[in-house]
Amino acid sequence: MSAEVFVSYSNQDHAEVSKIVDRLRKADVSVWMDEGGIDAATLWSEAIVEAINDCKVLVMMVSRHSTDSTNVVKEVMLASESSKTILPVYLEPAEIPTRLKYQLTGIQHSEAFALTQDELLDELLRGLAKNGVKVPGYDSTKLATPTSAGHKRKRWQQAGLKVPVLIGLVLFVIGLLIGTQTGGNRRTVQAPVSTTSHATRLSIHFPENVKILAGPDNPYLGSLGSAVGISPNGQYVAYYSITNEIHALHLMDLSRFETGKVLVESDFLHGILFSPDNRWIGYLDKEKIKKISIETGEISTVVETRVPNNGHWADDGYIYYTHSLGRKLSRVKDIGGSPELLHEGPHQEGATLGKPFVLSGGRGVLLALPGKGINRNYAPIKHMDLKTKQFKDLGVSGIWPYFHEAGYLLFAKNGNIWAAPFDLDTLSVGADPVPVIKGVGMYAHWEAAHYSLSTTGTIVYLEGRDESLGVPAWVNFEGEIEQTGMPEKFYGISDLSPDGKKLAIQIAAEKDDIWIYDTETWSGAKLTTDGSNGWPIWSKDGESVVYVSRTLKEEAWGLYSKKINAIGEPQMIWEPSEGVMATSWHPTEEKLAMNYESDIWFINNPYTMPKGAKFAGEKHLEWVGMFSPNGNWIAYDIDQSGVYRQVVQSLNNTNQLYHVGSKNSGNGIWSSTGDALYFVQGYGTIARAAFDPESERNPVGEIEELFYVRWIDNPGSSYDIHPTEEKILLIVPKTPFKKVREIRVLLNIENELRGLFQK
Repeated sequence: MSAEVFVSYSNQDHAEVSKIVDRLRKADVSVWMDEGGIDAATLWSEAIVEAINDCKVLVMMVSRHSTDSTNVVKEVMLASESSKTILPVYLEPAEIPTRLKYQLTGIQHSEAFALTQDELLDELLRGLAKNGVKVPGYDSTKLATPTSAGHKRKRWQQAGLKVPVLIGLVLFVIGLLIGTQTGGNRRTVQAPVSTTSHATRLSIHFPENVKILAGPDNPYLGSLGSAVGISPNGQYVAYYSITNEIHALHLMDLSRFETGKVLVESDFLHGILFSPDNRWIGYLDKEKIKKISIETGEISTVVETRVPNNGHWADDGYIYYTHSLGRKLSRVKDIGGSPELLHEGPHQEGATLGKPFVLSGGRGVLLALPGKGINRNYAPIKHMDLKTKQFKDLGVSGIWPYFHEAGYLLFAKNGNIWAAPFDLDTLSVGADPVPVIKGVGMYAHWEAAHYSLSTTGTIVYLEGRDESLGVPAWVNFEGEIEQTGMPEKFYGISDLSPDGKKLAIQIAAEKDDIWIYDTETWSGAKLTTDGSNGWPIWSKDGESVVYVSRTLKEEAWGLYSKKINAIGEPQMIWEPSEGVMATSWHPTEEKLAMNYESDIWFINNPYTMPKGAKFAGEKHLEWVGMFSPNGNWIAYDIDQSGVYRQVVQSLNNTNQLYHVGSKNSGNGIWSSTGDALYFVQGYGTIARAAFDPESERNPVGEIEELFYVRWIDNPGSSYDIHPTEEKILLIVPKTPFKKVREIRVLLNIENELRGLFQK
């Protein structure tokens, strides 16, 4: 349990301070005290910083020794910046040093040298109770008001002071610690050498009006990569905020104690790619990769590409990046030029390539490749040789890998950052990975983790959890949520039976399986057992489910049909291949729409003599084709304009596309009569477009936005509508996401890694 009172003192006053603390503890006051004293040459430990953050009152034991103590000064400044109450106790007459005059001048204090022990104790207990500390026998509501108010001043209330709460001090401390690492003539302070086996932990708080593109303030269904990054030399920290749909890339210079300036703003910025020389930041802007000069603000386009996802600016003069829905890995010279395709993965939904990390000196690329299913927590991390383009499996799974030059592999998995010793010469992991940071924001569905590692051994990260986990829920058209009582899991595609009484849903772990649930009792049973299975759709009669399946050794997925109440092997509809997923039945059930290598295909006579033909493809990425109830139209998603759009197309006139909704729309589902198309647009708003299936002109009518709630997206069509069209099935967070209010900083992570693995 955290203590309510933190005592700051010099070790030279240890004997006298201990007597005061003992009397406070005997009065049942919760007190934190560094029992060994504070040595001026010792870095703050994690325990001290956390104890100050958790306390209500800091008691400073004032003496000529403590006012000269660097660490006592730091503690008082941190408490002040954190808006903690400070109660000075003068052990002897002493002058307030210049650096503490703002914190201590004019506030209530106790003079221990002029009081008896009982008088001092009573005065302290009253002062602590008055400021919210639990003190048995002292009712804070009945205590007399002291002649001078207790100190609880907020620095941002002082006229003309622009440093947000806590940022100034933390940047000061970090600046001291990284001073000699950043080079140049900006700072001559020698960074202290840590003698502990732990990293030093600090926090940088955001201004209250800043909304970080993470946690509940990230309005998107998925994540856009990491919202925070650190430069290779540890001097700069960058992060993304969002205001009125505009993304802003901020930069903090830790060596100059700058609290953050906006470098660039636009409506769809993401990605933080620091250059190896720490002078530029690369970022992704719609269909382009751009870079901006930290010093001058000059912006230039490096390359144009389709749907860029993540990237890394390497020291070999290239920017490496994934694109085309995460299916391809390419690189381009950081001064621009023609890109080079390095690897193309399968076009299976959810089978994406992860963020690349390029080892120094061109020693290869670390990245997560597609696993046995959609749960990227189990994606195998591999090493790609840049000469042979061959991969070696490293035997660990997760996303967002980094390599620390001291010989460690770091990666994100299940809401934590993990580490393991890693030998670059043999490309082998030397021990089982262990978590080094718990509670990190990530989104395994879409390969994103909010952390970054500098070459100097500093980690920055945002607190949170794996936002891929959720529970199925009914949501009515007013946005009211009714959770089903199903357990919190990593869910994939779900499909309601034609009568709405059963739910076929993909549940992902190391491999995926299809489960069938009763929508009244929410009891369920597994439909599939062998291999990995997903993307279910019901037959028109509700007796069977079509789904994709693969063996655990092969990457090719086949298309199968299985009756839910019959014993026997499933029927193969389409032989195993790369990138296949059934999406909807034609009303006659003589035709089945499917995704095939990011194009839309139709399978004729799927149960008897299946034969496929491409309907849409070549120029763009198309997916999730949905036949209309009368069989004359098809709705699908396309990246034609550089962003995802919902379109409809006549099967009788294939030359005309009709756009539905705004930019970033998709996942269309027809109403039962075909007079409306439900779809998702913007950040995840469920909308409905009126539709005239008999129109000879534009059949798309008025659009009504129904509701927005925070729900969890996944590869494919991520929701379904009950046959009554009164409610929608969504995967939603079981509990709200935690608001992100600070960047967590770990300095000297190597110390902790060496301690963990005794290296």
